Amino acid sequence: MQITLTVNVQVQDGALVLTAPDGKAITFSKEQTVQKKVSMIILGELCSLPKSQLAQAFGFKTRKSYYNIRHAVLNGSTADLLPKRTGPYTAPKRTKEVEALIIRQRFETDHNMYEIADAIRPLGVDVSARLVAQVLADYGLAKKKRDPHAAPGAPPRSRGDRNPRWRVRAAPPCRYPARHRAGRD
Repeated sequence: MQITLTVNVQVQDGALVLTAPDGKAITFSKEQTVQKKVSMIILGELCSLPKSQLAQAFGFKTRKSYYNIRHAVLNGSTADLLPKRTGPYTAPKRTKEVEALIIRQRFETDHNMYEIADAIRPLGVDVSARLVAQVLADYGLAKKKRDPHAAPGAPPRSRGDRNPRWRVRAAPPCRYPARHRAGRD
């Protein structure tokens, strides 16, 4: 038995819409990603459209995504077609409890960020010195660098005091002596 099928395929607002010439339409919501992927591969195998164009018509970005989905449809299981979770796969290390430990260490001791990280690790919390520095900076508890040569009780140095490049410089001298500039005025 031979069947000829003419179908108009559109993706509207993430939903797959298959329309027959007589006007009948089937709409698959964007939550039905498996159906969308299977339909794309069926059309890709049966028609001669370029694969990148076909993938973009179904809402995928590249030709490579078409072939990855094709491999999953033809050789894999249905679980391979389900959407994968995006984003971080591990829980964040910075929690409210960790922040509380870091802040308590700052107030109870006079340690720097490295010493605070070393003091918290034996408690079973895996923190880095950078995480400690971020927490202290977010709460305004970071220590200011002091000039070892400054008088006791002197305020911390400003950026301009540390780096002479931040000061205003005088204009550089002219490269031509006065005798060569005389005729150019």
